[in-house]
Amino acid sequence: MRAHNAYLKRQLEQISDFVNNNGGHSIPSVNSLASTSSNPHFSYGTSSNRPLEPPSLEREQYTHEHINNAQPTQHFQPLSQMEKMMMSQTMVNAVTEIIRLIHIEEPMWIKSSIDDRLVIDQENYEKSFTNISHLKSPSARIESSKDVVVVPMDARNLVDMFFDTEKWARIFSTIVNEAKTIHVLESMDTQRQNFSQLMYEQLHILSPLVPPREFIILRCCQQIEDDLWVIADVSCHHVNIDFESPTCSKRPSGCLIQALPNGLSKVTWMEHVEVNEKVRTHRIYRDLLCGGFGYGARRWTVTLERMCERLHLSSISVFPTTDFAGVVETIEGRRSVMNLGERMLKNFAWILKMSGNYDFSQLSETNSSGVRVSVRVNSEAGQPTGLIVCAASSICLPLSPLEVYNFLTNLEIRHQWDVLCHGYPAAEVAGFATGTDDKNRVNILQTASTAEDADMMIIQDSFRDALGGMVVYAPVDLNTASAAVSGQVNPSGIPILPSGFIISRDGHHFTSPELEDGSDYSKSLLTVAFQILVSGPTLSGDLQIEESTTTVNTLITSTLQRIKVMLNCNEGK
Repeated sequence: MRAHNAYLKRQLEQISDFVNNNGGHSIPSVNSLASTSSNPHFSYGTSSNRPLEPPSLEREQYTHEHINNAQPTQHFQPLSQMEKMMMSQTMVNAVTEIIRLIHIEEPMWIKSSIDDRLVIDQENYEKSFTNISHLKSPSARIESSKDVVVVPMDARNLVDMFFDTEKWARIFSTIVNEAKTIHVLESMDTQRQNFSQLMYEQLHILSPLVPPREFIILRCCQQIEDDLWVIADVSCHHVNIDFESPTCSKRPSGCLIQALPNGLSKVTWMEHVEVNEKVRTHRIYRDLLCGGFGYGARRWTVTLERMCERLHLSSISVFPTTDFAGVVETIEGRRSVMNLGERMLKNFAWILKMSGNYDFSQLSETNSSGVRVSVRVNSEAGQPTGLIVCAASSICLPLSPLEVYNFLTNLEIRHQWDVLCHGYPAAEVAGFATGTDDKNRVNILQTASTAEDADMMIIQDSFRDALGGMVVYAPVDLNTASAAVSGQVNPSGIPILPSGFIISRDGHHFTSPELEDGSDYSKSLLTVAFQILVSGPTLSGDLQIEESTTTVNTLITSTLQRIKVMLNCNEGK
């Protein structure tokens, strides 16, 4: 510890000399910086003091294929040397706090009375750490959680994913709506993979009823042992940002990544956030959000595990026994279909933000949300060109997520609720597993229909996990389907317009997904969203948008009604 503190003092003296020679700003005391280290393996390199060219962060047109790199509307000025100094100290403190919190058990971590997950005991926390609360509202609350998972990905590749916002948003596309690096404070050290950066991120729950959460955060990575890295995120309040008053502030959060044999990694994840929603949460999502379950560590680890399994399976060079190759004859075709399914999931998650929507509120407030409708003109590759109408609605069902998922993926009864089937049964003509659970798969479906729509197929990607699941699908013509299965066409350019369902637990108390008698008595929140191409590239002046929105509203309400009848949930349950 003495040697390490001496090292910190030398680093601070170098920074002090630089600052004094470039403006004469005051600096924190040596003791305040040196005392932040409490781990003999912990090392923190100082941020680069080279002048940085600030990137323009004006919002520009962006494709839905790159929405995860989209730029926020805020404008950022170049960082002053004092701001860099304060950020450096904030990151040192955040890394140290995360290491301590992850290794401490009781009494710092206690079981939640809501769902038995581990949460921070705030009384003990305040005795050990001196974080300033940045949300002064009396209605502000604290969310905290911790979870552990082992994933099939090399630790160094995982660390690289945290540094690259495009990879980060791809892995967590069902959580991260937008991500953008604002300033690189310390570039990636290729040998030890140390880095630090200032970034913007927008997180969301997959329902138009829940507004996204926005953060300006400092992200820091430090390798603390040969096989161990710490990733720290903490909200940044040091810079002059033209940013709307925040409704969330991230206390030191992040994860420890430990390399394991055979290309595996153990990830210990913790989240610690202050929240003050400006708009009262819709009642059907209130328990999920206010209980801290919606954005908790478990959601991140479950998503990470599922996506690592998917990336592993998509990279193999043979057809596994869980696959049904069917009409797909080559590995390249298999990979193309899996990439197309992943893109469908990402695009479907993006549309549920639904800014500038219309509301149809004739459904009941208690167990449903009404229908939200949004209209956009698309001119980008990867989706049909023209006017697109999207409608979405969320309802609460007195059934477990697994029951709802099994219903939606049952091909024998699909024709009774899916208008794309035109009343005819659907059959799988190819299917590929995307996870260790063989229920997680991308399928190509065909209906036994009459000649008028025999040239249509359905591509579907679905998964289930401990928190719920998704079923996303899109109709494609035979030419598009042939291009996808051939493997000779870049799937990112194949135009496709996904619709589908998101299934989530309602956030009420449950002891385990499977109780002692093998049953799951939790309820489900079901969000359904449909997209329809109203007109082609040439928009006529007499286009009746209101008529189109009414049509898609009718479609979504009638589909939900059929589903509720089939599930015996039609009496306002």
